[in-house]
Amino acid sequence: MDSVNLREIVLEGGPVERGRQHGEILRREIHELLERWDESLRRVYGLPRQRYVERFFAETKFEDALGRHAPTVLAEVRAIAESAGVAYETLLAFQHVNEEFWLALPPRQVSVAEACSTIALGKSGTQPSLIGQNLDLDQYLDGYQILLRQRCDLSDGRILALSVPGMISLNGMNSFGFAVCDNALTQLRADVAGLPIFALYRLLLESRSVTEGLAVVSRQRHASGLNWVMGDPKQVVMLERSAGCAVRYGPRDAAKPIYHTNHPLANPDLAPAFRKKPGSERAMRSTYLRFAALHEYLSSREEALTIDAIKAILASRDDLDYPVSRGGGRNDEDQAIGFTLACCIFELSATTPKLHIAAGPSHVSAFRTFHA
Repeated sequence: MDSVNLREIVLEGGPVERGRQHGEILRREIHELLERWDESLRRVYGLPRQRYVERFFAETKFEDALGRHAPTVLAEVRAIAESAGVAYETLLAFQHVNEEFWLALPPRQVSVAEACSTIALGKSGTQPSLIGQNLDLDQYLDGYQILLRQRCDLSDGRILALSVPGMISLNGMNSFGFAVCDNALTQLRADVAGLPIFALYRLLLESRSVTEGLAVVSRQRHASGLNWVMGDPKQVVMLERSAGCAVRYGPRDAAKPIYHTNHPLANPDLAPAFRKKPGSERAMRSTYLRFAALHEYLSSREEALTIDAIKAILASRDDLDYPVSRGGGRNDEDQAIGFTLACCIFELSATTPKLHIAAGPSHVSAFRTFHA
């Protein structure tokens, strides 16, 4: 997508009202994306959408977890489906980007998802906290990137969330200067009765601070393993979270950047499939090579890490097969997630928090700036 055409959608009211507006405004795009999703499931996993949705409800208790811990999120999804004229069951399954990485595979097959490269730096002098993310997902979503604007449900704050039609959010920030994104870590233990990641995003975006965000992810059983990246005007944090364990990663020195890709660096709570044989915990080459690139740029950096510097690092393509900015992989292991859907840099000022975003790989996509 050309970033110039990145569309902003303003949703008013509570969860049900927002869902109805979302479904009505984006009805055509939701139908198109669900068809593209079916093609992607068949191409990547050899699994038609109908069969995936059947497995989703038969093999998980995600709907129950949503009903208990995030009922307003569930109500919003149902309202989107009704307004858009699509099956609620299909749209609910569509939300679960992180869970699809392991749920769509045949039983007993090891899944390793490699989505996203992240950089975070706490407040330093006059420069506010910064978070950068390359959001890597399947290329079929390209051209459908949107920004959703809405009010917080629990305060007078405002939310700005990156998404695609039909989905609640993929990352985001709010007017308090709090932002959140993640790295998939499917080597960590998952939980078919845990709370799905998309719903945790919506709960997190009510937070006023990192402290509040950490409380949210600490009290909820997670459906999928991942590295949370959170920041506010005072600090940033990375937290590797599995179904049963949360481990903070990175230096406590706010002057030093933290960076991550898609293999656990601190959390030992591996999924059973990765505990069975020596070496099975290793991820694919992409995560190690992208991490090595970030390490090369950041570990001994003496100059200030500015927004422009983060843009340059996240646009880098040192390894043409496994670059940080991914324009479509040339390897089988990249077929599901070999595309940088967006490059986001969250500038977490207490007064004027901003999102700098390239709607696509930033080595070929321009940035635009939006205020939360």
